[in-house]
Amino acid sequence: MPDNIPENANSPENSKAEAVKLDVVINATGYAAATDRSTAGLARLRRDNVAAVEALADTAAETGAAQLIHLSSVAAMGQRAGTALTETDMRPPRSPYGQSKLDAETALAATSGKLPITILRPTSVFGEGRGLAAFLCRIADLPLVPLPDGGRALVPFTYIGNIVEAVRLSIGADACLGRTFIVGDDRSYRLGDVLRALALALGHDHARTMSVPAGLLSTVGIVEGGVRRAIGGSPLLDPIRIETLTSSVSYSTAAFRDATGYEPPHDLDDGVARIAAWHRRRADR
Repeated sequence: MPDNIPENANSPENSKAEAVKLDVVINATGYAAATDRSTAGLARLRRDNVAAVEALADTAAETGAAQLIHLSSVAAMGQRAGTALTETDMRPPRSPYGQSKLDAETALAATSGKLPITILRPTSVFGEGRGLAAFLCRIADLPLVPLPDGGRALVPFTYIGNIVEAVRLSIGADACLGRTFIVGDDRSYRLGDVLRALALALGHDHARTMSVPAGLLSTVGIVEGGVRRAIGGSPLLDPIRIETLTSSVSYSTAAFRDATGYEPPHDLDDGVARIAAWHRRRADR
């Protein structure tokens, strides 16, 4: 045996310890009901999105994990309009969900000296099983498709597969350690274009559309919110969701591209086709 290799280098105990040091922990869980403002919902946001993240980071640090990759959200940056926003463009979050994401990031900062952490902030994730995708599919499937504020707003949709690719590129990447990145598509998309594409993908060759003023949406949202609170459940037309669908915002992914060479593997057309197929399968059940 060479002199520079310890006698116990191949022992089971040493191998186990080395394996732990190479572990990468990926946290993609959390409570994502952004419109839930109920007492139970607020408690769940604190439990699932903050306390659970703190516990996970502490455990990962104690066991000597090599890296923790945490999926946060651009909601932590504050819901607002803007163009090519970067990671440092911060305002107070507009929703309890956004606040919980920011609080988790703050908690992770306290652990950063014990554990290499990478925080990814996805934009508006658009994929099978997502509440946002189901909501838009229901709208696009109507005989007359309502376009909030004429569908002019630029929304930063990104297909879920692009976020998976971002996570993959982050694993073990030295340039990602101790940093926070916005991840998603390189551009935002007009809501009207997305809804028309969904309608076509759902089999409506000549989708008829109707512009709905933002003020009317807000009024309907107030009524719906009152009804939902009375019977239990989260409103579809929460003020934050209305703002999301009527305000233009875009984010820059330049920092992540520079660090990893990231290129989104799925374009909007691919994402729309996959989501429409998922929605049709659900409707056929």
